[in-house]
Amino acid sequence: MFLTHKDDVADHDRFAAKFNCKRIMHADDGAENHGVETVIRGEDAIQIDQDLLAIPVPGHTRGHMVLLYRNKFLFSGDHLAWSPNRNSLIAFRGACWYSWPEQTHSMAKLLDYDFEWVLPGHGRIHHDNVTNMSRALGNCIEWMKTV
Repeated sequence: MFLTHKDDVADHDRFAAKFNCKRIMHADDGAENHGVETVIRGEDAIQIDQDLLAIPVPGHTRGHMVLLYRNKFLFSGDHLAWSPNRNSLIAFRGACWYSWPEQTHSMAKLLDYDFEWVLPGHGRIHHDNVTNMSRALGNCIEWMKTV
């Protein structure tokens, strides 16, 4: 069970017991305090297996992470979503609990990865080709620098 950040972990222990699964969470969001089995530290991406890459992206919370599956699906937690009103990728300035400048910096790290889907914890999903997704992410980062 991949826990992207600390504010959406209700009943994770019960789910882990029910489905007999181990939990993964970043140390900077109190993973040890939650009894999580696999604790990630630092800001380097961690290859969980051949298909899964955990990418620390502090900002929303100090230990927020995203999960990239098969270089195609980005499970973005509360870091990134699609706005149909703006017709663009967005971050949530009003729900940034740790650091907006850090989240802006972390978002730029995602430009190093290819993905076609953004699958957020909040907000709308989005699908596009890799080139357009990268362009949309770049536009989002530029917008973040202005707010």
